[in-house]
Amino acid sequence: MERSELFRRLRPEFERVMNTVLEEEYAPPRPEVGESLRATAWNVERGTQLEGIVEMLAQHPRMRDSDVLMLTEVDLGMARSGNRHVSREIARRLALNYAFANCYVSLVKGSGLEVHVDGENTLALHGNALFSRFPMKQAQAIALPPGKDLMAGKEKRLGYQQAVAAVVAHPDGAF
Repeated sequence: MERSELFRRLRPEFERVMNTVLEEEYAPPRPEVGESLRATAWNVERGTQLEGIVEMLAQHPRMRDSDVLMLTEVDLGMARSGNRHVSREIARRLALNYAFANCYVSLVKGSGLEVHVDGENTLALHGNALFSRFPMKQAQAIALPPGKDLMAGKEKRLGYQQAVAAVVAHPDGAF
């Protein structure tokens, strides 16, 4: 890719997409504070089952009271998940703040049966998201070491795995 004139022209935009953390606030200004802090981590597998994901996060006795959610494999503008901004939809519907770090720009619709879904990708982004009932500050993407060749499998992608981190402004002290 480094030898490609097209990539050299597009590289600044690619780097902007990979290095921008999207953030929005939907939580009420003063959320209730519990006696303990609860966090939930879940691989939501792209967010293709968004209704079920939101229902589970809202109703499951352990998940519904989470102060922090760490969701992996979250789509933004992928045909396989209805070209939704999965992080934004979860945050709006559950009244949470979120930070989304993109990991990959997908060059195809996905893998397996995903390649047969109707429509085309609009943004073709796929990453990880952090959610909280409390304000978040200093959100950032942290690049992780490569784990596999992104062009070797059926789902061709550009990018690299990234963690998303932020300082959560909890009333009893930031963490």
